[in-house]
Amino acid sequence: MTLTLLAILLSVFLSGCGATGDGTGKGHLSAALLPPGLRSAGLAFHHLNIATGLYVRRAEADEGLVMPRAQALAGLETRGDTATWLGHSTVLLRIGGTAILTDPVFPGGFSLESPLPHRHATPPLGLDDLPEIDMVVISHGDYDHLHTPTLSAIAARFPAARILLPDGLQRYGEAAGFAAVYHPKVGETLAFGNARIVAYPAVHGTRRNLLAKLDGDAYVWDLQVAGRSVLFVGDSAYGPIFGEIGSRRGPHDLALVPIGAFEPSSLVADMHSTPEDAALILSEVRAKMGIGIHWGTFALSPEPLRAPADRFLAAGRAAHRSRVLRIGETIALAH
Repeated sequence: MTLTLLAILLSVFLSGCGATGDGTGKGHLSAALLPPGLRSAGLAFHHLNIATGLYVRRAEADEGLVMPRAQALAGLETRGDTATWLGHSTVLLRIGGTAILTDPVFPGGFSLESPLPHRHATPPLGLDDLPEIDMVVISHGDYDHLHTPTLSAIAARFPAARILLPDGLQRYGEAAGFAAVYHPKVGETLAFGNARIVAYPAVHGTRRNLLAKLDGDAYVWDLQVAGRSVLFVGDSAYGPIFGEIGSRRGPHDLALVPIGAFEPSSLVADMHSTPEDAALILSEVRAKMGIGIHWGTFALSPEPLRAPADRFLAAGRAAHRSRVLRIGETIALAH
């Protein structure tokens, strides 16, 4: 009880220390991190809050965040190129006859190898509802992005699927049973049929351990498929890399950008984007449209559940770039 109370008090203090959730809309570009020692202690309490479910907001999630299952299933029947948000950083892209699944995490039993945070909401669609998957793309190895039970289920159900992971994480694809495992180094290009894919570094990293110590890389994936360009940013803070990507590979038809888990900013500003940062990323990669991901699904931070979506829409309103979807919602991609 004492530890939980301390966690609550420290989280309240930290979320106000250099915070971006005060309505100013400044984003992390102006946020300051705590000194290393105090930050380490703060992160320990922050992770305790995550583990104990202190940030769960299921009542807010019940207010229309998840699409009813019947509507979600109907959306999968949409013809042409589409994007379906399945919660957090999981997106089904169907482009030019190729089906790509990003950072797939589906509900399942408890896993010691891949423990998941508490959920705000559960997706209305499961793996059995999806079409044949051609490619799985993993941004990094954090537990809420690389879920080994889900990967094993995909490899069993879709044995012809390829999996792409950051270099150093290939063992997870192999252990899951994928026959085709690719792990390019940063800057390398992969080519499969009508797809050309380039790996770029994210302003993030893999922390696949209970102490949240950095132990691997995180990627931004540039996907050029059948003449359409999609940038997948599974999790990242803002950084100069996005201007470089825009110069080298832009414009992009679609960018999937993370907009949530940005509080307490004094702890996480160097690893997570604010909604305003995400809107800036859209501008720098020259995205015609951006869908906000990495929000509304797992209880990872203390900001109000809908704050990421509201702020992302407001930040991108002038350029008409920003979109947010309900979990399970499918949209057709413009020609």
